[in-house]
Amino acid sequence: MNLSSIIRERRSIRKYQDKDIPREILNELLEDALWAPSGTNRQNWYIYVVKGEKKERLLESMKQTSRAIKPKLEKLFSEEIVNSTISFINNLGGAPVLLLVYMPKHTYDLSKDMSLSERYKIEYDRFTNTLSAAALIQNILLLAKEKGLGTCWLTAPKLAEERINEEMGITDMELVSLVTIGYPDQDPRAPRRKGEKIQWIGY
Repeated sequence: MNLSSIIRERRSIRKYQDKDIPREILNELLEDALWAPSGTNRQNWYIYVVKGEKKERLLESMKQTSRAIKPKLEKLFSEEIVNSTISFINNLGGAPVLLLVYMPKHTYDLSKDMSLSERYKIEYDRFTNTLSAAALIQNILLLAKEKGLGTCWLTAPKLAEERINEEMGITDMELVSLVTIGYPDQDPRAPRRKGEKIQWIGY
């Protein structure tokens, strides 16, 4: 598959086969993913590869997430979609492996009276690290597709970040995302692209 096909055919997978991923395949994928660009080449990202008993304990934390996000989902989607989404959050589709992506923790104070440049100077470290981690995650999603694996990029676990960090024993970093990964047991249809997103200026 060429890169364009991988990008267009990648889907968020919410149901996985009961099949383990060989460690050497995961390691190769993640080592390649780490070649993502990062702000000022800091490479300020950390990946925790979780399976087994620790993964099962993290699923308990996800139930906290589903309770917190359900009211928001109910305002946006049908009952069927809400129920399927909550089910996935609770069991993560049976994914054999979870990837937790972290970045350094930054704390700061913002004021509504700040100019955009003043705000950017204060938020710079967190902003840059977040963009860098997102580039790393995108690499993971595309490399997984290339290897016949499926993924789903979740930000909802941020709602249970304190509990997840406690389970992982992490105190000095911020959770960016949880990514499920495994061999797909579904082939979702492509969601439509939304509206005109490209504007040409000077052409």
